[in-house]
Amino acid sequence: MIQAVIALGSNLGDREAHLAAGLEGLRTLGRVIPSPQVMETPDESGQGPAYLNTVALLMRPGADPRRLLEELLRLELQNGRNRADGRNAPRTLDLDLITVGGKQGSWAWPTPADLAPHLGPELSLELPHPRAFTRAFVLEPWRALEGEMICQGVIPTS
Repeated sequence: MIQAVIALGSNLGDREAHLAAGLEGLRTLGRVIPSPQVMETPDESGQGPAYLNTVALLMRPGADPRRLLEELLRLELQNGRNRADGRNAPRTLDLDLITVGGKQGSWAWPTPADLAPHLGPELSLELPHPRAFTRAFVLEPWRALEGEMICQGVIPTS
């Protein structure tokens, strides 16, 4: 069983509904404990409206962070994420893999066939997420999540 911290964000349409759909999608992958804190933050790129951001803990069997990232990317696409608009474009749902069971490293691998038309020929992942620890919209909900995990009897491992 691994524990992964996932950051969720939305700045298009019904942002609350998109975050709720993201959490429901995560529940199809394993047990989810959402942070009790949701933050509104400005779009860092200046291209779009403000974000709603939160984090969640995902507990699931398996230990390959690459497969988990692929599943998160599929959830984004199922929830209307359009990557054709560019890297920092506004989005319905953004799911960032922050940590996975304390793993550290960088990976690059061929994109699965179903994702390639949307994401290009190669995926990459760096753990822990290289910018997570400088972003209040990740850190503050994560701190609140730690308290929620204790209330639910889950020992943090990442």
